[in-house]
Order: sequence, then structure tokens, then C-alpha cells
Amino acid sequence: MRDPVWCVLPVLAGPAITEAALGDLLAQSLPTRILLLNQGVDDDFRDHLERLAEQDARIFLWHHQPPLPSLSASWNCALDTVWAMGGTEAVVVNNDVRLSPWTAGHLRHVLKHQHALFVSAVGVTAEDFARVEKPDPATEIQKGGPDFSCFLISRACHERFRFDENFIPSFCEDLDLHRRLLLAGEGSRIFSVNLPYLHLASQTLKLLPVEEADRIRRQIETVSRAHYARKWGGPVNQETYLEPFGGSWSERAKRDDGTATTPYLQAHPPRSTVLRDPEPEIETKEEIHGESTLGD
Repeated sequence: MRDPVWCVLPVLAGPAITEAALGDLLAQSLPTRILLLNQGVDDDFRDHLERLAEQDARIFLWHHQPPLPSLSASWNCALDTVWAMGGTEAVVVNNDVRLSPWTAGHLRHVLKHQHALFVSAVGVTAEDFARVEKPDPATEIQKGGPDFSCFLISRACHERFRFDENFIPSFCEDLDLHRRLLLAGEGSRIFSVNLPYLHLASQTLKLLPVEEADRIRRQIETVSRAHYARKWGGPVNQETYLEPFGGSWSERAKRDDGTATTPYLQAHPPRSTVLRDPEPEIETKEEIHGESTLGD
């Protein structure tokens, strides 16, 4: 029997779409184990997730109390757990996706045979997804830019390039990771392949209460996007730094007094002079539901 593929599925809202994505992961052509991450769902949804985990021993449900501050933190924590369990790669997906049954197997095949660090599928429309056929491993690989809503990441990649947890609550962590791989000379080892999946796009925010969704949108602009601009000397596609914060952490500290070396940072000085490197760990209560078969 082939080794199971670990799959990471963070969840904040949307019981119906989550259950559909979970069903697709369980129906993969390779055996799978699912690490389902509760990022702060309401009590009714939590009870629903508990029931799903009780019904299938392949589902491991993980609650954090309080929720981790960022999607990057959830990804890092989950991937660290996979590596500790002996995994060498992991599928990571949003909960607003639909997958063909060959997704995990084909991504793993490409990762291995292309000596890649990170391989993703490509989001398509519902009409195109309805015509998806089983990929032929012998077909020449057509590579594109990475997609962070459905990807396979290797342990080797994550150990060298962890997700930056300061992108709170989410957004720009994908651009940041891709940029760091490119600057490290590993751009040819992170890419997408012509393996379609259906991405319903931004369903989480649409399914949250209006006030909560608006709060998250404001935080994305004032925290996540602002962090990216400070880190790379400008917003997306206007970067001026080739190293995070223009150099070492000590150099970052010198610039946090409002002095900047780029026009963007001169116009957008940091709010605080306090250097926080890295963010302090948050104590969490972790619960995993599901019968473990790791020793089998």
C-alpha cells in the first residue's frame, strides 16, 4: 500500500463547501489523511466538524483556543506536525475548492520527477472543471506561476522557506514565499502544472457575518499588505528590496524610526519604532479528534 498523503485544510466558515472539499480529499486516488484546522468557527460549525471527524478515522480535527493569528501560522503549525509524523510532502488546500480524484497523486508525481520544491494545480471555472480528465504523466509538463489555494509543498521547501506569520490575518503570504524562493535562485522549483481544480474564490469572507468580514478586510489592508510593503520596500509589483526589510534585522531596526531608503517608505513610515522579531508564541489548547493509525 502506498504511503498516505497528508492534506491540510484550514476552515473559518462555510460548512457546506468545507464538507465538499473534505469529501474530495478523502476520495483521492492515493490514500490520504486530513488535518482539519479549526481557525475559529462558531459552535454549531465546530460540532459539525466534530461529527465529521468521528465518522472517519482519516480525519484529524485540530482546534486552537484562541485561534492562531494568521493563516501562515496555521500552515506552519500543521506542516510542522506532518513532518514530525514522518511526512515528506503535504497537500494544502482552501476549503472553497473542488478537486479531481487525481490531484494529490499527480502533484506528487510532478514534485518527485521534476525535483521541485512546490507544485500547484490551477484554478478554473466550473465549466472547465466539468471537463477535467485524468492527467497523463507522460505528457510534457507545462509550467506556470504557483497557485496557493491548492498546492503540494515538500518538507525540504518548508524547512528552508517558512511562511511569514506576520501576514495577519492572511493575504500576501503567498507572494512573499514565492519572492523569497525566486531571490534564493529556486524559482524553477516552484510552479503550477496544467491540473485544473475549481476555486469558488473568497467564499470564506462572503459566508462570514458582515461585521466580521469587514473587520478582516480592514486588517488585511492595515496589517498584512502594510507588512509586505515594509518588508519589501513597496507594495506588490513595486518592490525595491532584494532582501527582507532591505537587509538584516539590525538594519530593519535602524529603519523603524521612520527613516527610509525608498520613496515608498518615505511616504509610508512604519507606525511603530518597536522591533518585534519574531512574534511571541501564543499558548494554545490543541485537540485532535480521530483514531490514529500512525503506528500501523
